[in-house]
Amino acid sequence: MSLATDSRLAAAFQSSGHTGLIPFVTAGYPSLDATLEMLRGFAAAGALAVEVGVPFSDPIADGPDIQRSAEWALREGVGLEDVLALITRFRTESQLPVVIMTYANPVVRMGAEVFATQAKAAGVDGVILSDLPPDESPEMWAALDAAGIDTILLVAPTSDPQRVPLLLERCRGFVYCLARTGVTGQGAGYAGSLPERITELRAQTPLPVAVGFGISTGDDARKLKGLADAVIVGAAFMRRVTEDPRHGAAQRVVALAQEIVAALK
Repeated sequence: MSLATDSRLAAAFQSSGHTGLIPFVTAGYPSLDATLEMLRGFAAAGALAVEVGVPFSDPIADGPDIQRSAEWALREGVGLEDVLALITRFRTESQLPVVIMTYANPVVRMGAEVFATQAKAAGVDGVILSDLPPDESPEMWAALDAAGIDTILLVAPTSDPQRVPLLLERCRGFVYCLARTGVTGQGAGYAGSLPERITELRAQTPLPVAVGFGISTGDDARKLKGLADAVIVGAAFMRRVTEDPRHGAAQRVVALAQEIVAALK
């Protein structure tokens, strides 16, 4: 897949010059207003892009920290429409690239074409459909392509080498390289040789490579400095919220983002 040059994601990677931070937050945890405050803080801290999670009842790729955040947001009634409205609000004041991370079910319920059209109108730059293989639901991928939204797929240490080219062909914007197997957050899992895997991916695609799963601190991120084009951090931010969801959550999240951005420079 050739690297597009007319998207905010492509422009962000091309102008970065160093390993950047892509923070993940679950929309609505602890509130939509707090999430908006976090997005503003990420932009001010110098994040490369931001990943916004759509609360979902069965987040199979996510560990306990993000699961808890999704459960909280769902209890508050936050759904896909609210996430798009949040991004619309953010887009009035920032050009920071925004990627939505969701599972297929909320998009299917809305309708692929309706979702793609509304996401584009809201200012969404990319979408991760974490449980939808690239060779299933072609109408979903076609709708996102038609809307000009980048589609980002996950490549795991255990991905079949014969299947990786199919994953990369469907990727737009960047490749999401999992640092290890398992779910998001801290924990054990098969990792293999991450530098070797990144080298193999770079030999197969011109797209930037972002590494996620298990990165929690500035020290963790520093180990990937110069190796990956970006690091994706999510569960660590949600843990900062969980410390006290009602008080100072956004400030603690943004402080961690500042720490990681500084470690990557």
